[in-house]
Amino acid sequence: MGKKFVINGKFLADRMQGIVRYAREITKSLDKCLDADIEVTLLAPVNANDIPDLKNIKVETIGKHIGMVWEQTDLRKYLKKHKDVTCINFCNICPLFVQPGITTIHDIMYKVNPQDYKTFRNKLSRYWHMFQYWYVARHEKAVVTVSYFSKGEIEKYYPKTKEKVYVIPSAWQHVLEYKDSKDWQERYPFLKPNEYFFSLSTLSRNKNGRWIIENAKCNPDCVYAIAGKYYETEKFEIPKNVHMLGFISDEDACALIKNCRAFIHPSLYEGFGLPPLEALALGAEVIASNVTSLPEVLEDSVHYIEPLHYTVNLNSLLIQKINDPETILLKYSWDDSAKRINSFCTME
Repeated sequence: MGKKFVINGKFLADRMQGIVRYAREITKSLDKCLDADIEVTLLAPVNANDIPDLKNIKVETIGKHIGMVWEQTDLRKYLKKHKDVTCINFCNICPLFVQPGITTIHDIMYKVNPQDYKTFRNKLSRYWHMFQYWYVARHEKAVVTVSYFSKGEIEKYYPKTKEKVYVIPSAWQHVLEYKDSKDWQERYPFLKPNEYFFSLSTLSRNKNGRWIIENAKCNPDCVYAIAGKYYETEKFEIPKNVHMLGFISDEDACALIKNCRAFIHPSLYEGFGLPPLEALALGAEVIASNVTSLPEVLEDSVHYIEPLHYTVNLNSLLIQKINDPETILLKYSWDDSAKRINSFCTME
């Protein structure tokens, strides 16, 4: 009898973000390369939406709860009943007190940057994630992460993970399915093609939207646009040459990336850094922080900045020669990452 695995499908009901993208794309690609002697079932909560069309991975809806409660009750109950299966968790969290499984920890930001979590809700989230890191380190068969930087961080803070952390990175091919809006200029008439700098950031400390604000003050003749949830942990004066767009559609985001002067990713801490890789795949020039995982992932295909130094002339920076991004894009593939998951499951 072949080996049996189930995928924690909580992500099917979650808002799209980097870890959800990873889970969805790995699952779809794994469906195409699954070994015949491996049986995989995607377990979904009742509020799952946009379930991928899968041919080799079974899909089963279980339980009556949603969110974290589903993960820690309905999924846990299923695993308690089916002790012959191994659970694969792609999104940092695993069900507690069941047979050891395989869990992806994308980064341990909650552990290494406690200063970023000031509100009561954020502190609760931090404590929950730190408990999960501790539990995964001691309990799971294996830990998957997305970069060698993140692997080093996990092994540094959780020594019990040594010898069981495996790097299986994110990729970018999903952007080939993106459709850019053709009427974006009607909604953003203040943004002229190739004359604005664009970012998918927030003003939270880690995403470091402050860098864009401060750089804009130093370059009043440049135009900047920031898309994403507009919340802040500190008070900033937004200069007139910065446009806060809030949430925008995927189609608008695609169009704004394709038509910007450059895409800016000033983050202070990343386990991988998917947005700048997506921007490269969409043909944009990229300006990124020179910290954590970003130099490992992006190498010499982008222009680097010091994330705490704001007085940079971006037009001068963009003159500097960089390598063709094609070399970097060839390194990352959802199909290759899924094949590593498949091989890993074969060995388990």
